[in-house]
Amino acid sequence: MCNNLGIYIISDEVYKDLIYVRENYPMKGKRVITVNSFSKTYAMCGLRLGYFHTLDRALVEKIVDMKSHTSMNTSIASQAMGLAAMKERSTYVAAHVPIWKKRRDIIYEGMRNLGLDVWNPEGAFYILPKIKNSSRAMHDLYYNYSLITYDGVWFGAPERLRFSYALGVEKIEEGLKRLQKFLDTEYKTY
Repeated sequence: MCNNLGIYIISDEVYKDLIYVRENYPMKGKRVITVNSFSKTYAMCGLRLGYFHTLDRALVEKIVDMKSHTSMNTSIASQAMGLAAMKERSTYVAAHVPIWKKRRDIIYEGMRNLGLDVWNPEGAFYILPKIKNSSRAMHDLYYNYSLITYDGVWFGAPERLRFSYALGVEKIEEGLKRLQKFLDTEYKTY
């Protein structure tokens, strides 16, 4: 269908290696552009190292030409780190996915125990409990409890807050304690 219409599907796969409950099934086809990054799987945020894949060779050439004229190239250090990561890919991913899953389970159970309506994430490292007046809650959590979160509306999830569990277990547990204090006090006035 996309081929007949002349449109492309851009598939964002930056979390493809961080799925805990099923396999990832990447899209395939001549009009599919898969975008990926080293920042999530390999914890290389800030290095600005990523890639795309498509079967359309002419499109690859156009994108490379555009990229080379509109921005700087990726640093040699970032490229070397990406190459090293790819050489260790299977062992690195296999070792780290259970860590992310354990953290997910801790924060998910913790939020459920706090009485929050929350989805159990299948992957990545974010969880989005339902919170009324999410914008106000986000600000109150930051200014009054030193707890950083983001308004779910920014991610297509209104009336939810986005918490990251890309921290160690101790920090997740401390964050849950601070969230409990917030829920027990000023949140009741919302």
